[in-house]
Amino acid sequence: MKSAVASLALLPLGARPSMAISSVQQSIIVLSDISEETSFPQLIAALDAFTEQNIPVVCAIRLFDEAEKELGSGSKLSQLMKGYLIGGSNVELAPYLPDLARLSPHFQARATFEATQALQRLIGSNLINSVRTVICDEVENPTAPTGARSSGILNILVKPNENSLVQSQTWHTGTVRLLGGQKVSLGSFPHLPKVMNAKSSQRVFYLSAQEFSKYPINEIEIAAKRFCSELSEAELEGILSLEPASDLQLRNNYEFRRHFCCLLVQPPDKDAPLWASFNELRASLTKMGVAFTEVNDPGRGPFDRLRGIWVPSDKAQIQAAQGLTWPQVIPIEIPKGLPDRDQAIRNTRPLGPGVGIVFRSVSDRQTGFDRNGLLNAIELEIHSENSMVQLRRAVGGMDDLIISILPSFLHSQPVRNTFLGLVSQLMNDGITYSLPIDQFVRFRIPKDPISSRRRKVAAAQPGLRLPRRPLKSLEKDRLLEDARVAWRYFTRFTNKKTGLCPATVNAAPGGRLHETVTMWDVGSHINGLVAATQIGLIDQKSFEISVRKILPNIVGRTSQNRRLPQGWIRTDRHKWGNKNFDGSDAGRLLSSLDNLRRFGGFEDQLEEMVASWSLQDIILEGKIHSVINGGLASSYVSHSAHYSALAFRRWGLDVRSPYEVYKEISEVDDQTALLEAVAKIGPIGAEPLLLEAMEMGMSRESAYLADVLFSTQVEEFDDTGRLICVSEGPIDLSPWFTYQGLQLDAETRTWATDTVGKEPEYRTPDFRENYLVVSTKSAFLWGAYQQHEYSDRLLRFVRETSKTENGFSSSTFVKTGRTTELYSDLNTNGVILQALAHQLGVAG
Repeated sequence: MKSAVASLALLPLGARPSMAISSVQQSIIVLSDISEETSFPQLIAALDAFTEQNIPVVCAIRLFDEAEKELGSGSKLSQLMKGYLIGGSNVELAPYLPDLARLSPHFQARATFEATQALQRLIGSNLINSVRTVICDEVENPTAPTGARSSGILNILVKPNENSLVQSQTWHTGTVRLLGGQKVSLGSFPHLPKVMNAKSSQRVFYLSAQEFSKYPINEIEIAAKRFCSELSEAELEGILSLEPASDLQLRNNYEFRRHFCCLLVQPPDKDAPLWASFNELRASLTKMGVAFTEVNDPGRGPFDRLRGIWVPSDKAQIQAAQGLTWPQVIPIEIPKGLPDRDQAIRNTRPLGPGVGIVFRSVSDRQTGFDRNGLLNAIELEIHSENSMVQLRRAVGGMDDLIISILPSFLHSQPVRNTFLGLVSQLMNDGITYSLPIDQFVRFRIPKDPISSRRRKVAAAQPGLRLPRRPLKSLEKDRLLEDARVAWRYFTRFTNKKTGLCPATVNAAPGGRLHETVTMWDVGSHINGLVAATQIGLIDQKSFEISVRKILPNIVGRTSQNRRLPQGWIRTDRHKWGNKNFDGSDAGRLLSSLDNLRRFGGFEDQLEEMVASWSLQDIILEGKIHSVINGGLASSYVSHSAHYSALAFRRWGLDVRSPYEVYKEISEVDDQTALLEAVAKIGPIGAEPLLLEAMEMGMSRESAYLADVLFSTQVEEFDDTGRLICVSEGPIDLSPWFTYQGLQLDAETRTWATDTVGKEPEYRTPDFRENYLVVSTKSAFLWGAYQQHEYSDRLLRFVRETSKTENGFSSSTFVKTGRTTELYSDLNTNGVILQALAHQLGVAG
């Protein structure tokens, strides 16, 4: 085990170890696992031992039960802890958040906010001013703790699984994380654990309150007193220095800093004397190097609303704000009910990507991101000499300060002088740094790609809610012509005997028909037939003849005592294919068969065929599996899994989806959780996302993801002029088929590619740049789903570039503008027909 200094190269990016090495080991005592189920007599015996010898101890409190219900102020634990705090003991309370090190920055921010608020409600804000420390469990590959600072958390203590040397990390947010420590069992306590490394500057002792119940009270009492006595002796001998966890950053070389924000509320326009005093104060602050933000006088305002400011977070927005094209911050009003329920923001101007900061009074003690994604911050209003009492108290603390100077304050020169004196103390204390409010907010917000994307989508969504306009006659004629072009593929290449269509057609000299199709392809064929009938390209009789030819070819085959649709079948032979089964393709097939069932005429035959398949046998723990060479392989980690789950459910099969992560508590949290889940799977494209809208109606999850993908494509066009329309589909050169989509967790906007075999050579930036395409079928899907100027632009583009004698070609390369004009496919033309039936309003 290396020391904290020697481990510098092993630390994650953004963290640095403390460089202070002292012969006296700074030591923190933690009583962990304290909950309502803790044995209180034994806990009291231990706490009394610490209190009697004046040893600071951190109590790690579980604030929520197994059902995630918050402990109330009437709980036994609340009454016990209040007693120690009222008695003036050295007991410090800290939320215990076991999984904190697994969470993303957003959910760190949310978890610490909810926990600190729950702790204040448990004990009462009059007994707990600020919560600076949280405790969590050790995990492999912990996430960077960059989200906790938004809730005022300065220290994170990581309870080790096994005894280990303490390593300290300081993060750019100012949060310190201590990993490691030594576990102490009072039930078998002989002596203070030996020093693991004499050169280590820190020790953390963890005692599990959960363990206390295993031993009689007298044994715990004796052991606790012995433990405390040995701690005190070690401190007297200069071996240890027993310290409160809340003061951790003041006792070591952590380069602790806090921020000071000054809001100058402008006087009424016509009050010349006040403006003269205002300008004088502004000049004094500028001379002192104090950064400040000027805001308009909010007036009295509605009594049920709170003042706030909207701060842009997007780089382009910030540059625009600095160029004074519009105000740098925008005033907003927030209903006082927040953060307890979802409420709309009232604002005077359109809000771009950003975050709102809500100013709360000192008595509220709410700091951090609430369920609506708003940053709650305590604001100290300076309006009279009485305000100086609170300011003096705050000057000597560790918390960040947001000070609002109201016009009424400017009347008194002595009060202004007192204020400036206190500000001078702040500016010269060596730990306080002045920031304008917008920089303060941007410092506090989670900066990960997921959070940034969610903010951008939230700003774009109002522009995506346009009502669909009625089709004009000329528009309808163009859509009907598009349908006739797509239908050419089917009229030219459908095998008259089997009724099946080849998957792809290469019309170049020496090209060929790809005569094998997957069940995904067959699903597109069936949906294309239904759409062609709805549009009027074929009559009902022709439709029924085509379907009767196709259905016998997909009855499936039996292998390993399972009857399932095949992985692929030949289009030029009857009932000829392999023994494998693809769970994702089966979802597409089941959705198309449900579409066919609803269209009418084949209900009994379809019910009988689907019932004959052993679909229940490939669903394990609610997850769909494929069959490859006789073995089961999960198809759950796939963007098709949600679509497939909905399709399987149409036939009475209970199947899980990786997208269904909503807890229905907070829209912001739900959206973030969904984006994180999707990012883990991989890049997201238009399919099968929009197929869901065409066939089953959009789920809440897919509707949001469609907004994410579409708004980001528009964003790319606005920034670069490039038309982006990503999906999966064939191309006319190796590797012949790509999956293309938006990579949500990339640091910069990334249109990623992948292949069936996931070959690394097809995942490089150069490959992405050269092989990125506009998907023809997805352009039509967006035209059917999203009323928007960009959808119209995509449709015009593919009409001009992708019409061929064999239907629509599959795609156009973004970089070169070259279209796969001699390469078309079944999926492209089947999906286009399906989309056109919806846009024309004839789909069932």
